[in-house]
Amino acid sequence: MKIIFFGSGKFAVSILEAINRSSICLVVTQPDRKKGRHLSLAATPVKEYAFNHLLNIFQPGDINSSCSVETLKKYGADVFIVVSYGRILSKEVLGLPKKLCANIHASLLPKYRGAAPIQWALINGETKTGVTFIRMSERMDEGDMFYKKELKIGPLDRVSTLEEKLATLASSNINKTLRSVENNKLRFIKQNKKDSSNAPRIKKQDGLIRWDCFSKQAYDRFRGCFGWPGSYTYCNRKLLKILDMEPTRNRTTGKPGEIIGIKNDSLEVACRVGSILIKEVLPESRHKMSVKSFLAGHKVKVGDTLENG
Repeated sequence: MKIIFFGSGKFAVSILEAINRSSICLVVTQPDRKKGRHLSLAATPVKEYAFNHLLNIFQPGDINSSCSVETLKKYGADVFIVVSYGRILSKEVLGLPKKLCANIHASLLPKYRGAAPIQWALINGETKTGVTFIRMSERMDEGDMFYKKELKIGPLDRVSTLEEKLATLASSNINKTLRSVENNKLRFIKQNKKDSSNAPRIKKQDGLIRWDCFSKQAYDRFRGCFGWPGSYTYCNRKLLKILDMEPTRNRTTGKPGEIIGIKNDSLEVACRVGSILIKEVLPESRHKMSVKSFLAGHKVKVGDTLENG
């Protein structure tokens, strides 16, 4: 069975790795992008893997163009597998594979349809998530399901750890699913629209910690924005990125955002209910540092307030 794999992000790499490479006739990924301080061109994680394993690579600027469609047709693929690709496929492209165009989504559909299901599950304090395999349709993440597997979210999970767990879960079941495709044994179940929710792309402003909330909500937002965009607040009107934090079991003894305790290794900040310990920070125009180092160079005292900007 001939497979074309579409993917760009890190989540897709483990799944690509699990598939028998002799079945993969082409890997489609997004074009190289300029990244970093020096704006050097950088390949997607999927391209790096494909290049290192001598797989055919296709990086169209427009996957739905007539030129792209003609390129895909040449391979005569039985199955398209789409994982964290980052582009919407047209009806024409979806109709190209002989057997199935499948998407692997990092949520228990129909919950968290969209670009950031892992992030929003954490931000919203979910205790479980999972992966869902669907037959792709023109409407994003609304296709019929043929495989779903649940996973518990650990209290210390962040985007990076949960993404890795979900990728492992999906990759451990991809080949069994492909055998079912080859033998025409898939059973499809329609999604219930009444249970649907959205997971739109995360924006930079989603990382702002608003202290007028429960401490667990502040911590869940930190977990869901970990990596990018990261969490941040403002101290003395200057941006302060928060690189590590944890909730306490203490009762609130100050107003939201107020620094209610200072130790060598942490700042305790009041929320509307409960408090947060900030343990590592990145001040504006500086490098990351422990709270101890931050306190040595900044005039911060108990009673000061961290702001929302």
